[in-house]
Amino acid sequence: AISATGEVINVDGIGNRTDAMTFGPKKVIIVAGMNKVTPDLESALTRVRDIAGPMRAKSLGMETPCAETGICNDCNSPQRICRITVILHRKPMLTDISVILINQSIGF
Repeated sequence: AISATGEVINVDGIGNRTDAMTFGPKKVIIVAGMNKVTPDLESALTRVRDIAGPMRAKSLGMETPCAETGICNDCNSPQRICRITVILHRKPMLTDISVILINQSIGF
């Protein structure tokens, strides 16, 4: 999710995507649909927990409570996909990050 106040929120199960966004490449480009934009940080965190996470778990065929109910249950399932949450308040010191917003609904 991307908040209108400037934060980028990324949730991952392994950490390979979250780590690569913050350290490693010199340039990171985030392309997201307007459906990912929320008014503030709190609503962005709610979006990843109660919309994107459950939809992604269901699309992957995970047997998690959120895949069945459609909302986060803060489960302890071995198949839980939301284990790591990274909030970018500003760009990392050694990584140049650009955010490109597409005026469409893209992904979860």
